[in-house]
Formats: sequence, structure tokens, C-alpha cells
Amino acid sequence: MDQKRVLVVEDDLFLRELYSDVLGAEGYKVEGAVDGEDALKKMKIGGYDLVLMDIIMPKMDGLTVMKQLQNTPALAPNKCVVFLTNLDKNEEIRTALQLGDGYLIKSQITPGSLVEEVKTYLDKIK
Repeated sequence: MDQKRVLVVEDDLFLRELYSDVLGAEGYKVEGAVDGEDALKKMKIGGYDLVLMDIIMPKMDGLTVMKQLQNTPALAPNKCVVFLTNLDKNEEIRTALQLGDGYLIKSQITPGSLVEEVKTYLDKIK
């Protein structure tokens, strides 16, 4: 089995490291990005099987990253983007679902549940 590559885009250092450690322990090759600008640079290089992206971040938020990638499809060589959020605003959640691949994970998720969600999304994009 190929080692799946996951990009974790999260400005909160604790959460970024937690998600990275949990997924890394499951055998995924995980990289982190601290904000939207960092994520865009890494996503343009591409090759990620899954991108877990926070919505609210400094410099550039997750929704803006997705808009930029959609406007330049050649710069989006990544298979699946899933937003991580604790937002309750229906408008922003609806926008995230439309811009991403229709997937959203609430960031209050437990580490075990995160692993299961990631497996589910990766199985869908095989």
C-alpha cells in the first residue's frame, strides 16, 4: 500500500501537532502548514491525497485558499480537501462545503474519530 500524503493546515500549533502526530502514528506521511499562504505554496507543489484545512487563519483563510485554487485548476494537484472548523455559522459552512470537496469535520473531533474520518475520505477518492 502506498503511503498516503496528508497536509494539515492549522494555525493553532497544538492542534496542528496533535493532528499530525495522530495521523503519522497511523502511517500517513504528514506535513503541516501554519496559514493559508503557507498552504497555498505547499498545495501548488501538490501530491497530497488529503488536505485538512482550518477555515479561520491569519494571512489567508481556508475559503480564500480554495477560491484561489479553483480559479487556477492547474495549481490544484491535490485529491481531496476537507475543512476543519468549529464554526456554527451556516453561511460559512455552506461556502466551505461548496468550495471544498463537500466534506467538513468539526474540530472538536477526538483523535480516534479523526483517523476514522480520514480513512473514510481516502477510501472515497481511491
